[in-house]
Amino acid sequence: MVIKVVLMLTLVTIWIGLLTSLINLFGATKFWLKHANERAHVTPLPTYPTVTIVVPAHNEELVISQTTQAILNLNYPPAQVEVLLYADNCSDQTAAMMHQVVDRPEYAKRRIQVIERTGTGGKAGVLNDALKIAQGEYLAVYDADAMPEEHALYFLIKQTCRLS
Repeated sequence: MVIKVVLMLTLVTIWIGLLTSLINLFGATKFWLKHANERAHVTPLPTYPTVTIVVPAHNEELVISQTTQAILNLNYPPAQVEVLLYADNCSDQTAAMMHQVVDRPEYAKRRIQVIERTGTGGKAGVLNDALKIAQGEYLAVYDADAMPEEHALYFLIKQTCRLS
């Protein structure tokens, strides 16, 4: 008798879990379909402060090209952006992949540095090193496997300027 009750309770629990998952899936799909065609409203900012973007990367050769390209294609005036790409103690082709993107003609006039770091401290060490050479009024840090949305920096700066 006890085994039958436990079996029924187990089956009911499984079906409740499946039903909850289906409700979540349906709700997420409905939300996505409703908002998929919405466009971001981007209006010119009164000022565009300089921003230093730091990307610490340790053995990220598989994703760093896409990340670098996404960062360089952010909707923000290129003259106001300094990009510091750190290949931190890498034993793979991370730095070469960074150079491959940075050396493209469309990025020739950009302020970009690829820094092959051999120091200690990991990401914290990279950030400390970057603070010593960063020239921007603001500092943004993106992970090497991040793919920022095209307007991400614009909205960050817009919100920051609104708060100050």
